Amino acid sequence: MRAPLLTLLACGALGGGCGQAVLDVGVPPPTYRFGTPRLLTELDTSYVNENPTLTADLLELFFTSGRADNSADVWTARRASPQDPFDAPAIVSEVSTSAFDTSPAISLDGLSLYFGSDRSGGAGEVDIWVATRADRTLPWTGVQNVAALNSSAKDIPRPPGQHGLVMPLGSARNSTVGYLTFLATRPTTDQTFGAPVLVQGLAAADAAVADGFLTEDGLTLFYSVTPPNQPPDLFMATRPSTAAAFSQPTALGSLNTASDERDPWLSPDGTTFFFSSDRSGSLQIYEVPAAAVAP
Repeated sequence: MRAPLLTLLACGALGGGCGQAVLDVGVPPPTYRFGTPRLLTELDTSYVNENPTLTADLLELFFTSGRADNSADVWTARRASPQDPFDAPAIVSEVSTSAFDTSPAISLDGLSLYFGSDRSGGAGEVDIWVATRADRTLPWTGVQNVAALNSSAKDIPRPPGQHGLVMPLGSARNSTVGYLTFLATRPTTDQTFGAPVLVQGLAAADAAVADGFLTEDGLTLFYSVTPPNQPPDLFMATRPSTAAAFSQPTALGSLNTASDERDPWLSPDGTTFFFSSDRSGSLQIYEVPAAAVAP
């Protein structure tokens, strides 16, 4: 495992004036202890599999894979219980095209599917799009460009956190290092997101910061950091309330290796963690037990 970054910017992250719901708590957010990662071999590891996000019940997995036509597409796999392996994956044909379709971000209720795509009709290189369904047994419909979140540069979504009110997203806008992490907020889950705001203080100034995952209480942000000429590692940062700045970042030392680790996702109850890594030779998805540890 590489040593964690030593030089980090001072905090100064998103504050309460940016339109997010404010949560004041008397107990600091927990840290996490992780068990042994399990490679999801049932997804067919002869293909690259990455960008895992799941429904709250852990029964539906959405991820990026290149297999049907050897381009990036959105795929899904289901299982009968959180203890079971996933069934064979299937392409999400309603959102996958001949274009580059990547980074699916499923809402916890399974009714909204955000994804990145360079299909025509967007604002830039890769845009954030969304499809919806009225029920988890129904097909996805109404694919729309989420104009408020996009720029002329690359923009990719992550699952909405903080009870669906805040979306972390990766964007290369105004960046010389690649993706940086932004937060976009909305007053209620049936309203549109506002303009994304850059989260400061997550890494050194010359590092890319992507794959943000915000917990349901809005107090912990998991993400990846890619220093120059190095593969990414997983980090987390916390804050005492949603009006405060995020704390000094901490590397997830028990999960990081000399390989590429990215795409963190934590279950709402804090017991199951997913991420992508190429430790096996290609990017694949791993599932690992997690336990909250009081600070």
